[in-house]
Amino acid sequence: MKTMINFRILAMMGLMVAAAQVKAQATDAAEGERKAPVAKQQPSYPMIEVSGTVLDAATGKPLSGVQVQALGNERYAAMTNEQGTFTIKVPNFTTSLFMHTSQYASVQVAIGNDHKVKVKMLSDKFNEMYKGDTPMGNAANLKANVTTQMSVEDLIADQLGADVRTVKRSGTPGIGSAMFIRGLNSLNANAQPLIVIDGVPQSMQYNATTLQTGGYNNILLNLNPADIENVTVLKNGTALYGAKGANGVIVISTRRGHSLATRIEANVGVGVNLVPRMPKVMDANQYMSYATEMLGTYPEIGNIMTNKTFNFLTNDPNNYYYHTYHNNTDWSKEVYESALSQNYSINVQGGDNVGMYNLSLGYTDGQSTVKKNGFSRLNVRFNSDFKITKGFTTQFDIDYVKISRDIFDDGTPNDFSQGTVTAPTLLALIKSPFLSPYVYSNTLGRFSSTLSEADDFLSPLGQNFSLANPTALLKNGEGNNKNRMENSMFHVRLAPKFKLMDGFYLSENINYTLNRNSQRYYRPKGGVPTYYVAGLGQVQTMSASIFAKEETLMSDTRLDFSRIFGAHQLKVMGGFRYLSYNYEMNNPSGQYQTAGNDKIPNVSNSMDFKDATGDDYKNASLTWYAQADYNYRNRYFLQVAASLESSSAFGDKATSLRMGGVSWGFFPSVQAGWVMTNESWFPKNAGINYLRLDAGYEISGNDDINGNAARTSFEVLKFLHNSIPAVQLDNIGNENVTFEKTHRFNVGFDSKWLDNRLCLSANYFFNHTTDLLTIKNFTTPVAGVKSYWSNAGSLDNKGFEVQVSGKPVVNRNFTLELGASVGHYKNTIKSLPNETYLAVDGNEKGGLGYTSSIYGTDNVATIVGQSAGVFYGYKTLGVFASDAEAKAAGKDGYLYQVDKTSARQEFKAGDVHFADLNGDGIISDADKTIIGNPNPDVYGNMFARATWGNFTLSAVFSYSLGNDIFNYQRSVLEGGKNFYNQTTAMVNRWRNEGQVTNVPRISYNDEIGNSRFSDRWIEDGSYLRLRSLNLNYKVPVNFSWLQGLQVWVEANNLFTITKYLGGDPEMSAANAVLYQGIDTGCVAPGRAFTVGLKINL
Repeated sequence: MKTMINFRILAMMGLMVAAAQVKAQATDAAEGERKAPVAKQQPSYPMIEVSGTVLDAATGKPLSGVQVQALGNERYAAMTNEQGTFTIKVPNFTTSLFMHTSQYASVQVAIGNDHKVKVKMLSDKFNEMYKGDTPMGNAANLKANVTTQMSVEDLIADQLGADVRTVKRSGTPGIGSAMFIRGLNSLNANAQPLIVIDGVPQSMQYNATTLQTGGYNNILLNLNPADIENVTVLKNGTALYGAKGANGVIVISTRRGHSLATRIEANVGVGVNLVPRMPKVMDANQYMSYATEMLGTYPEIGNIMTNKTFNFLTNDPNNYYYHTYHNNTDWSKEVYESALSQNYSINVQGGDNVGMYNLSLGYTDGQSTVKKNGFSRLNVRFNSDFKITKGFTTQFDIDYVKISRDIFDDGTPNDFSQGTVTAPTLLALIKSPFLSPYVYSNTLGRFSSTLSEADDFLSPLGQNFSLANPTALLKNGEGNNKNRMENSMFHVRLAPKFKLMDGFYLSENINYTLNRNSQRYYRPKGGVPTYYVAGLGQVQTMSASIFAKEETLMSDTRLDFSRIFGAHQLKVMGGFRYLSYNYEMNNPSGQYQTAGNDKIPNVSNSMDFKDATGDDYKNASLTWYAQADYNYRNRYFLQVAASLESSSAFGDKATSLRMGGVSWGFFPSVQAGWVMTNESWFPKNAGINYLRLDAGYEISGNDDINGNAARTSFEVLKFLHNSIPAVQLDNIGNENVTFEKTHRFNVGFDSKWLDNRLCLSANYFFNHTTDLLTIKNFTTPVAGVKSYWSNAGSLDNKGFEVQVSGKPVVNRNFTLELGASVGHYKNTIKSLPNETYLAVDGNEKGGLGYTSSIYGTDNVATIVGQSAGVFYGYKTLGVFASDAEAKAAGKDGYLYQVDKTSARQEFKAGDVHFADLNGDGIISDADKTIIGNPNPDVYGNMFARATWGNFTLSAVFSYSLGNDIFNYQRSVLEGGKNFYNQTTAMVNRWRNEGQVTNVPRISYNDEIGNSRFSDRWIEDGSYLRLRSLNLNYKVPVNFSWLQGLQVWVEANNLFTITKYLGGDPEMSAANAVLYQGIDTGCVAPGRAFTVGLKINL
């Protein structure tokens, strides 16, 4: 790969030098001859004269000063006079005009056979409808306006709801969202879109390690939304991005200087975030009843109570322990509070004929509603454009970002056996309410200011029954060297562009980015119990740290050619792009058995259990690409593109296409468009202003895979978590593993009606992914390694998107625009590499596939003929109210299951009635089936925007219908199998013969399995949400130094209509495909209210 780099650098330098020499020789020759400059002669074509009138759509009055030009050709231009009329001479092959002026939305208008046009221009208060060209590839666009959003994902979710489906990772500020374009095209590889910022593909580190449960290092948080000029979503036509474009591409352009005069823009936003909705848990009296009943189900509890005393059971007010165990604490108030958010930014732009610049400075402070959690961001960006010589320009950008985050564990852990609960958000729900966060002083007769240690009311039962005091956990775990994450990013970009001759340009885009991430984790001693971990021993305090560094280097050399040949327009470009990501990570950790010091929480050799892991990989790729865009008379459009890519993520035998001793992937694309309204035969007074048909086919790839997939690797570790070093086989590489390939077909249309007051577009897509990157199991594990990466299987994904918007009110002082979007996709697994069958609907060979254990055991299924990530478990038919009902349910009496000792366990009164799908009277794996699907039927946005004078009121709704959610947190809070506090639904638990309820009896450890993974925990995740409501007022100003002043207020998440019982229906456990629709109970977003000010100088 180094040879490739040297070759590319030499080639680029050679091309630049040669171009400079040619230019210099031409200049010298011209100066030697000292000839007077001669104006370039324009081609001569037969001309036609087009005349027309331009009116204000609101008032019907003529508009003067409107610039009129032939679409795509600025050589032929005119301007409307005071009567709003114009006359323009254009070549006879011209079919459409483009018109634009300030304060109005640009418009395209077709030329009729009579060469006369009449146009009504709408105010620019409405959404943009036309550009000066015809874009290909079903792109969706947004322009960043005044916003309260802290991360670009929220900006996209607000404005592009059907184009990009966003699913929040958490309500913690800045954690961001998982994003998907047109469904899912992969199973185990990344299914999210490629992010490109100013031409540089980004490494999003989706699989990077984070120390805190529920935490995530959101790389997109490095970009301040105030620095964004526009965002373009490419749904197809992504062949230029080779093996990285299968899931679509989001192209982000940052702000650049556009004004010769110095312009200053300042934004201030201050808001408050309210405590989110949480499950309602039992109060002290309800929990006392529950805990007492649970205690009665504990094995050999009679013998234990004979020898030991449970102090919490005393009801004597004079008892020493009475006040310790007779409280009614709302632990959520110890963990949650209303939080302040602040957002400040200032932008300065200006320049002269030689250089333009845009300088921005921003500071964001986003506190979470969970105490002692939140982040701050400081960002500085300088973008500049310089004209070095005639025909030689360059862009130079540099920016720096520093993000600091206080962070604790969040949500419900996957495995409770690996340590005590340390997530304050979960402790706020499961901690006994009859306890207090503070110590009761019998001497003083009141509670002191001393924080309680971990509870001990169940200590007679043995170890691992104690829970931490969340108040003490937050206090003792807070600190820069305790629970904290810091991320810094430095980026520099140089993009020279050289004009070789008319129509020919040579350009280069050189980028270097350094991303550093530092994390600290600390489980304190104060207020946190010791815990016995099987195979390890008793542990108490824990310290861990991560230091990660990623360097991104890109060089993109490109040659562009564009030329107009009469009725034909041609744009051709080609080049080669080298891109490398070099990632290093070190992760030492350690635990004390009983010692430790909350003042010095560092990892040290004195710790009883020590461990260290890390990562070090380099992913480099070289891509050759070319694209040609052809336009005939602005009627027919054709785009042909292709790329060749080689990636270090794969082995030498990765593909059958080999050149220069390297394996390559080939990714072609063909896109076509037809603007029917520009046909001479199309009626120009039929109410249709614009109609374009689109179609395309392409093959794109996915190389987002584990860096060691093609290579055998070992890992260094400490034997038994102590000082004995060891080496073990970590991965067995597959040299044949290669790119996933997605074949994508799309067809659609875009239309404007009724003087552009109605807009309607629709697209249908069909994607077929082959060579799925999957994890295949060895028949016999090799040195403990059970699986390896392979290419096997295929997946179909099809669906549609529809966008409609209308402008029912178009008046001078009042306007109204309404719109809605709807997206739908359905993915179907067509083939898989394994030969294992799973039971479905009582058929033991119902489907070929396999299961994955994700916050459960074998609970997510991948089955041929089904959607990706379906939930797999038991169906339920209620709770047996009586013994007679239970006895009548089985084939020959009670339904039963067989335990690990082959003993028969019968389901009796108070147990869940699981559906015996195969009718054999035994509840077993043969009765498992598909019980839910996390993929929505439809999703999208709705918006309304009204203006009255200087006021603008806008509202954005988002919705999702038909998706199921596995409420993992509720399965813990209503499992009825331990001493955790439960939701108030458990008050209605089954207790006596004949009781009709849908909540089963409680039993310690739930030996019968009433709380197993079943449709009890699958809920309808459909929702309708008022995502944002914004009122903006433009203050009239009459000062030469003040160009504009806006005041605005915004409310977010005002209400959500849903049947979902969890904190928020728009949540996902992780980025991966199989983790979608799983709610682990991370903090949910609450209502937020913000006021802001924007000043233009």
